[in-house]
Amino acid sequence: MTVRGVDLGLLLVRAALGLVFVSYGYAKWAGGMDRFAGLLLAAGFPFPDLLARAVAALELGGGLLVLLGVWTRVVAALLAVEMAVAIARVLWPRGFVGGFAFETVLLLCALALLAAGGGRWSLGRAVLSR
Repeated sequence: MTVRGVDLGLLLVRAALGLVFVSYGYAKWAGGMDRFAGLLLAAGFPFPDLLARAVAALELGGGLLVLLGVWTRVVAALLAVEMAVAIARVLWPRGFVGGFAFETVLLLCALALLAAGGGRWSLGRAVLSR
């Protein structure tokens, strides 16, 4: 695969991951915060209201940063941790299919970006190369 192909692949992974997290983070801020905090409380997480807002901020802000390719590795690491915790603490009993399959894809995309970075076609690379 050419360098251009790798960079296109990273751009597509960033777009997919970023769009999903932006949309889910926005949904929490736009009216789903109480429901999400209730889910966190039921799962035994401490400070569910504060944690719900922190997760929503990570998803919305982190999704935007991933889309732009800014601090890609750092944000991808945070998103990977979020997905790993969601799978382990909430979704595992439901099983893979119908449970945590989607979150596993998000986790693997985040790990791919953690390993590879945002690629050449990212704002982070454009700023750093100046």
